[in-house]
Amino acid sequence: MTYATPVSRALLNIRNVDGVEIPHVRPEVLGTNSTEGFNILEHLAGISPYFDSPGVSLPKQPPPSCHVRTAAYIIRHSNIYANDFDYEQYIQPFTQKVFDFGSQRQNFSALPQLAFLANWSTPITNATEQVEKLTPSGETSAQALGKLIAGLYPQLIETASNASVFNVWTSEAERAIDSATPFIEGLFGKSPNVQNTTATSAGPTLVRVSDNETLSANTLVPHETCPNFDSAAGSNQSMTWINTYTVPIIQRFNVAIPTFNFTALDIYAMQQLCGYETVITNSSEFCKAFEPDDWLGFEYANDLMYWYSLGYGQTLSPTLGIPWLNATTALLTSPTPSQPLYFSFTHREEPPFILTALNLFNNSAYSANSNINSTMPTTEINYLRAWKTSEILPFLGHVALERLECEPDIPSFTTDSYVRALVNSAPIPIPGCQSGPGASCPLGEFMRYVEERSQTYGDFVGLCGIDSGSGNATNTLGIYQGNVPQVPDS
Repeated sequence: MTYATPVSRALLNIRNVDGVEIPHVRPEVLGTNSTEGFNILEHLAGISPYFDSPGVSLPKQPPPSCHVRTAAYIIRHSNIYANDFDYEQYIQPFTQKVFDFGSQRQNFSALPQLAFLANWSTPITNATEQVEKLTPSGETSAQALGKLIAGLYPQLIETASNASVFNVWTSEAERAIDSATPFIEGLFGKSPNVQNTTATSAGPTLVRVSDNETLSANTLVPHETCPNFDSAAGSNQSMTWINTYTVPIIQRFNVAIPTFNFTALDIYAMQQLCGYETVITNSSEFCKAFEPDDWLGFEYANDLMYWYSLGYGQTLSPTLGIPWLNATTALLTSPTPSQPLYFSFTHREEPPFILTALNLFNNSAYSANSNINSTMPTTEINYLRAWKTSEILPFLGHVALERLECEPDIPSFTTDSYVRALVNSAPIPIPGCQSGPGASCPLGEFMRYVEERSQTYGDFVGLCGIDSGSGNATNTLGIYQGNVPQVPDS
């Protein structure tokens, strides 16, 4: 096999966002009839480099006369070389097929957009050491996100910096820890202590939380502790659509290069490589090999998979999101929170669970449709869907809840405390609870809303099929109150 030379961090393009240098990746833009083009990297679902969600056009800043008192974030890890499933199922087989094409690789030149494959080298040079691990841009991107968030809450960051302790929580997975550490450096300009329990010493502390499958709801990875959760859900629906949208792509590729015999899985792997190769080397020729419609097909295939595995097509999704929602509501409503900001690092699965617990990005939220899965057909794209995972779970994707304190003399508002949900920096109104400033939710109404959702979906132990007599059986996420499951020493 031929391997690519690892990219130097010095080669990464730097762009400025809100005054912060962001070493994310170069935008891959296709020219279209639009004056702004089509940004491919914003249509790659779970392998999109981080970008702010477009949301619903509400301002990112708190409404006038309001300030954030407390905020809690749950954040997906940063850029990785590939996850193990994508690598083993799609990328490695395609890579091997290209290399096995041998001297015939020159035939790729028959199609200009595929000519690069004649000499292409895989950017994953050591799968054992790289798969599931952060890329060179992963650390710097996490640090940049920390700087951006620090800029949103300068007074709260100052308070946290002057406090005797400040905790950040993380799943025990290496990619989560390796994302949280530079994020904290971006927040405070200094590295954290790393330990297995909440801090007792000065300075920021990164608290590792066990991922042990016996922990019930007291974990940052509930998809791994719920026996009834099926991680393979959505595969059939997604593959049905993959076998549909790739047909015209296969035809045009095979007409030009018939001896390679492109398949649906080859096309899907190439489109995945656009994202993964970009966060490894900062660009990818695979991004230029397809048309905008091809990318919309790829995005929808991922939306189908995540709809049925992590979204509203998975009946357990809100149950797996309720523990964090309840724990965070307790933090936001506490008269004396232990710290002004709470950050937790986890995997791609968890932010969508929390969105379903909040009933956000629900295709049927404002309709009487009793068959919610009918909003995600496998025969054509629902272009009007709310469920777009590129806007939900890119690398470093996050969900936040802010408690707002507003001046009481704001006309027409009867309370001075509100809650606002943010998804990748964009305020997203909560259905049925948006009468406050900037479509925020009055605090009392928010508490009742969460209680109602918890009554319906909050039986984690029962719905996950956990023995209620087991020692760890619980519906509660207790890590923010000091009940931190220990990570065994390695």
